[in-house]
Amino acid sequence: MHNLIAHALVKNLKDEILIIRRTMIKRGKENFEGGKWDIPGGTVEELEFPSVAAEREAKEEVNLDVTVERILCEKSNIDTKKNKIFTTLIYSCRTVNNSENIELDLEEHDDYKWVTKEDILAMKDDELVSYMRELIQML
Repeated sequence: MHNLIAHALVKNLKDEILIIRRTMIKRGKENFEGGKWDIPGGTVEELEFPSVAAEREAKEEVNLDVTVERILCEKSNIDTKKNKIFTTLIYSCRTVNNSENIELDLEEHDDYKWVTKEDILAMKDDELVSYMRELIQML
């Protein structure tokens, strides 16, 4: 089984990056990497282009309309417990509406902030989802 995931690294007009904190509990269950800072993203739906999924996830998770600029990276790993391969595509995106109108899906995320690359790199590893530091270092 193969799962395809798309993420949106969203930047505003000031070139700040949007990060969102994952809830500890998601829909009644322990959330993977709960309490850590992440970027919008989720599973690509059947017959959906990954870039479109990244835009959709930004809208669903933070109520921002974004446009994809380019793909930043691809990461794949195997979850032997679930017997699945996960491939994640991360896209650089820009806001197309007022970046102050963020509305979080509180089932998934409980806080957000606009930060610089340097702000993220200054954070502790246990504050960030596992792929974040490597992603930001690529920018």
